[in-house]
Amino acid sequence: MRVLRWLTPVLILICSSSWATETRRWVADTPDQLLKGRGQGVSVTGDGTLVTVPGWEGGPTVDEPLVAAGARRKDGSLIVGTGHPARLYEVKGDRISPLADVPGEQVTAVLVTPRDEVYVASISPGVLFRLDKGGLEEVARLGEGGIWDLAWFDGSVVAATGMPAALYRLGAQGMERWLELPDAHARSLASAGDSLIVGTSGKGLVLGVDGSGAMSLLADSPFTEIPDLVAAPDGSIWAVALVGEPIQPPTKTKQTNGEAETSSESAEPVSSAMELDLPKINGNTATSELLRLTPEGALLRVHRFAKQVASAVAWDGSGVLVGTGYQGEVWRFLPEGGARLTTVDAVQVVGFIDDGEAILTQGPGQVLWQRKGAVPSRYRINGQWLPIPVRFGEYEVTPARAGVRIRFRSGASEKPDESWLPWTDWLPAAAGRVPLPPARSLQWEVEMEEGTTVERVVVALREVNLAPEITALKVEEPGAVYLSGPPPSGPVIDRDHPDLNGIFTVIEPNGKSAKNSTTGKRFYRSGFRTASWKVKDLNDDALQVRLDLEGQDGFVLLVRDELAADQLGVDTSALPDGTYRFRLTVSDEQTNPGNGLEAQRSSRWFVVDNTPPEVKLTRGADQWQLVVEDASSALSKVEWSRDGEKWHLLEPADGVLDGRRESFSFPVAEGRHLIVVRAVDLHHNRATTGAVEE
Repeated sequence: MRVLRWLTPVLILICSSSWATETRRWVADTPDQLLKGRGQGVSVTGDGTLVTVPGWEGGPTVDEPLVAAGARRKDGSLIVGTGHPARLYEVKGDRISPLADVPGEQVTAVLVTPRDEVYVASISPGVLFRLDKGGLEEVARLGEGGIWDLAWFDGSVVAATGMPAALYRLGAQGMERWLELPDAHARSLASAGDSLIVGTSGKGLVLGVDGSGAMSLLADSPFTEIPDLVAAPDGSIWAVALVGEPIQPPTKTKQTNGEAETSSESAEPVSSAMELDLPKINGNTATSELLRLTPEGALLRVHRFAKQVASAVAWDGSGVLVGTGYQGEVWRFLPEGGARLTTVDAVQVVGFIDDGEAILTQGPGQVLWQRKGAVPSRYRINGQWLPIPVRFGEYEVTPARAGVRIRFRSGASEKPDESWLPWTDWLPAAAGRVPLPPARSLQWEVEMEEGTTVERVVVALREVNLAPEITALKVEEPGAVYLSGPPPSGPVIDRDHPDLNGIFTVIEPNGKSAKNSTTGKRFYRSGFRTASWKVKDLNDDALQVRLDLEGQDGFVLLVRDELAADQLGVDTSALPDGTYRFRLTVSDEQTNPGNGLEAQRSSRWFVVDNTPPEVKLTRGADQWQLVVEDASSALSKVEWSRDGEKWHLLEPADGVLDGRRESFSFPVAEGRHLIVVRAVDLHHNRATTGAVEE
């Protein structure tokens, strides 16, 4: 099985390092990717190869919304029945001729016997008709319920009815009840050698019945209805299963005081989709499934549909055709897997005639013939959307054949819409260059002549280089530095060695170069300012980070280049007092040599203050008078001590310690003492003075 990636999941990386803007390949060559596309006359094999197959086109359309059933006579004409209302038609090529109005809501089955007799079944009411030159002849009428399907088995016509579920056989004495089944409706029939296969509605059973009426349970689907099934030549049985309408019990009529009353056998419906534990696909409830019963009796769930409602199945000679809605689609399956074959202009594909020679549809009601001759087939892959615009390079289609062409279109939205560019001209499929400007979405389509195949399509892509982004640049409070753990000296740290990279001593989060660092724990070092930043690159390029210091006089000083961390503590004691800001520059030049882009951002202005406050201490009669002044920053703490005792905080004269100049006082004591005063500013600069008190 080939491997397929797109970014995640289908883009294959060609280069191993600094890869974001290197050339990559979109490789499409497996069923997982190709099943998501759309084919018209193209099938996807189990190993991910596109092959041409006959499609369906032409044919007549009827006034009724549904062509529900049909069969082919020996002269090649089709007899088809419709619903809402029920009518019978004869179809020859594109010509359609009305045959009869059918009493009832819908024709449910048309059967042509080996003697070329035509039988027609209906519901509401359930009646079996025979078609002859004189028109429709009523053969039998059910007392209640309807006839859902007809089959030729063991030399007679068998009818599937409900409700309740039962099988009837047509004999010399007319329709006779043959076998009761354990469900609400006998929904579908298929002859398989010596057995009659029955699909039911209500419980979703597949039953086997032999000529004597002996019954066996072959499969029990988690869905409620088996609308169609078919026997393959190898002895396997294929069936589709879906959720049918809740089954209401039959009503009985009784007379009370001369008036008719109806009563139900049960107050609850037999089944309801709301009560089912249905299979899931990616967390969502599946809508239907395809089952396969092997000749040995093993039940295999071949495919579960996430959106499509599978309602018809047929054997086409080498594989199984499945008709679905909510958009009319035909799928084709082998035991190894399957894929969407084509999409038709209808809401639902409801039936196949003669192994897929014709299909019947609903919305509109029509008959589509399998096309013949060398008509080009097309396959269109799902449009792929990329988070970053790309430039398109060369494409290659394997195998290289003259009967295959390719074209492309692109856009900016995730799905194709009117904003997308039109399709390019058809290009030789062997190899070439995609003739489109950079875009965020790409889609390709191949056109294939009859008998050609496509095993792989490869398109080269290179992301458009986008400049890095600086999403944050922050300056921490004076003295704050960050480490991954406490230094040996405790909460106040210092460098052990002189710095040889310029005038600035720095502290990174763990004391050395730290890639992918976290913020770390906060410590304090007088004279340091820490800058922290966040950067990103949409191309995931390797980034080079440079940090500079810029003064108000315009001079720029390099702090560090080629930084790996996302923060840096800088010793600003190497600077004269003044106002500065950090400037961060980020470049992706390393990944894009000669074509690199950069981003730059400046921090807020901040003050560098390496000068301690000035302290003037004078004695009054009974008070010491203290004036503290700082040239650059506000004061943070002023305190005094007598004879080495504990420090006493001083409150300024104006009551708020918030200025660069503040006045204080504290009492004089008797005797001879040593007075010490200490003042600290916001940048942790401190000044100490003393006086003898006597």
